[in-house]
Amino acid sequence: MKVLLLGSGGREHAIFWKLSQSPLLTSLDVFPGNGGFPENQIIKEAGLSLSDMEGLAAFVKNRGYDFVFVGPEQPLVDGVADALKNICPVFGPDRYAAQLEGSKDFSKSFMEKYRIPAAHSRTFTDYNEAKDYLQTKSLPIVIKADGLAAGKGVTVAETHEQAEQALKESLIDHKFGNSGNRVLIEDFMKGIEASVFALCDGKKALPFIAAKDHKRAFDNDLGPNTGGMGAFAPVSFMTDEVMKKVQEEVLDRVMEGMQKEGHPYRGLLYAGLMVDGGIPRVVEFNVRFGDPETQPLMRLLDEDLLDLSFKAAKGELPDIKLKFKDEAALVVVLAAEGYPDEYKKNILLKDIDRVQGDIIFFHAGTLRDGENLISSGGRILGITATGKDPVQARENVYSFMKNLNIEGTFYRKDIAEREI
Repeated sequence: MKVLLLGSGGREHAIFWKLSQSPLLTSLDVFPGNGGFPENQIIKEAGLSLSDMEGLAAFVKNRGYDFVFVGPEQPLVDGVADALKNICPVFGPDRYAAQLEGSKDFSKSFMEKYRIPAAHSRTFTDYNEAKDYLQTKSLPIVIKADGLAAGKGVTVAETHEQAEQALKESLIDHKFGNSGNRVLIEDFMKGIEASVFALCDGKKALPFIAAKDHKRAFDNDLGPNTGGMGAFAPVSFMTDEVMKKVQEEVLDRVMEGMQKEGHPYRGLLYAGLMVDGGIPRVVEFNVRFGDPETQPLMRLLDEDLLDLSFKAAKGELPDIKLKFKDEAALVVVLAAEGYPDEYKKNILLKDIDRVQGDIIFFHAGTLRDGENLISSGGRILGITATGKDPVQARENVYSFMKNLNIEGTFYRKDIAEREI
């Protein structure tokens, strides 16, 4: 099978690593890629862009790809699955279904319509109206930019001042561009966060084991929200009973709802959950694999990802339970100093191409500059390891990272600490 993977982050590097193991594969290309992908498998087509649907369609047709796997959310929200559907199967939902991530207002309305448990919220476009409504709510309160904001458009405000500042940043300062022209003011949900991904073929959803992300920049969940500073799987509090509720009350209802809307959901559905007392509620939906949860999950998945994702795209998933290795896996993100705000760039990365024992590097913000590998983004690398349990996986990662001295970088030292 001739496959094209779209994307350039740590998530895509982990997916590339897993797809490469499939016996069904004849060739695998990536666009636009990063410094971690083999140079001869990175597409360097002049003028090709993830935002040019017509150009992508022509390229895919001319190259004769059998399958396109879409990594990031923006092309899906822009309609890449619609643009390619008559050329070859595409792993990813159509533009309508991708609104589950592309618009939090759409997502919230969908959840209400199909009885998917979530927090109450209201949507505003006017700063003064939002500010007045805020005065009627108890704290803490959650402020969300409606559109895509690279994981940074959410504020959990402990004070009215913080909440008003978040409203101002979106509606007046336009910090998130058009994505922040509408905001949701959402009731705070207490509990513990978890992520559940599922392969979907329009009729059924096959869930992965749950993973847990660490969003805050610094240890002890301090500092600003980021795209994710580390993750691990499995998660002990996501018991069989909780996962059954997630399946029946969340995943199955999305499948049923999208069928009724006339847009069967095919691709990867990501349910970001808040779990309190064994009861899961949806914080948000994403329409692609999450980053960095994908990295440990790819280390544990004991299935042929290419085979299953291709069948999902064609609406032909088998009625099975996904198999995972009886181990734990963990990823720690190495980030540039200053991230998620203004961060250092062009950091020289030495001695990271090697794989030492169980350690595998998944590249995120890296690029090749001649013989040198340098940083090109805020999140630079995901360092992963497995172990018989979270204790061993954690020890394997951090014992390695103690000797990884790259100036101008930082990482959290408490990933999975609470789990242990």
